[in-house]
Amino acid sequence: MSAEIILKTFGLRNRTAVVTGGASGLGRRIGKALACFGAEVYFADLNRDQAREAAEDVAASGDKARHLYVDVTDPISVQRAFDEVADQSGGADILVCSAGISSAHWIEEMELKHWNRVLNVNLTGTFLCCQAAARQMVANRWGRIINIASIAALHAPRPRRFDGGYNYSASKAGVLGLSKRLAAELARYGITVNCVSPGIMHTPLTEKAVSDKETFRQIIDAVPMGRLGSPEDLDGLLVYLSSESSSFLTGQDIMIDGGYSVW
Repeated sequence: MSAEIILKTFGLRNRTAVVTGGASGLGRRIGKALACFGAEVYFADLNRDQAREAAEDVAASGDKARHLYVDVTDPISVQRAFDEVADQSGGADILVCSAGISSAHWIEEMELKHWNRVLNVNLTGTFLCCQAAARQMVANRWGRIINIASIAALHAPRPRRFDGGYNYSASKAGVLGLSKRLAAELARYGITVNCVSPGIMHTPLTEKAVSDKETFRQIIDAVPMGRLGSPEDLDGLLVYLSSESSSFLTGQDIMIDGGYSVW
């Protein structure tokens, strides 16, 4: 298949994408991949400086990119961010909700503030961004919403180093439920909603855990493919889910985990 056919099949030219958590990790890589296929990408993040850096890095390669400040837990901040996208680019065609945090504590020690903080970013933040984007997509009768969930939504992650992430698992399970309901109700407007559930990836969120040699060994032993995932492993799927080619795929959760979940 020639590059011309690939770009025609999966091309995102004239599409505008918003990627939350776009300043680093999975979000930054996802934004770069979408920009490579022609989308104008807004790298949206609470960290304004890193979001600007991510956008400038992509723009330096000749692709279209902007940075966008957003606090996904604040409905006013979210609405302002999407209003800016509408003013500058006509609205969001593609939304990737990648903003996420983790704060693990053993059950006897987890305080309500620990629980709420993770749920507010991972689940409520996803809801607020989906809501703001859906308003624009419904008006345009086209849209792609891709929510980054996790294998932790359905599996208790090994090794024991990851124990205590009840809030994280609950938040990601909530993202799955939210996404399926949105998929059913937004389909009539030409909007698809899908989840991508990465396995244990090498990102800033996992850097501390995987840097421990014993933890790293235990992770590798639990993954049939014998390695950690990398942000680049999501490129092809995210481009496909953002494109016209995925128009009949909605309400799904796709795991990219090196076979971890088959055990």
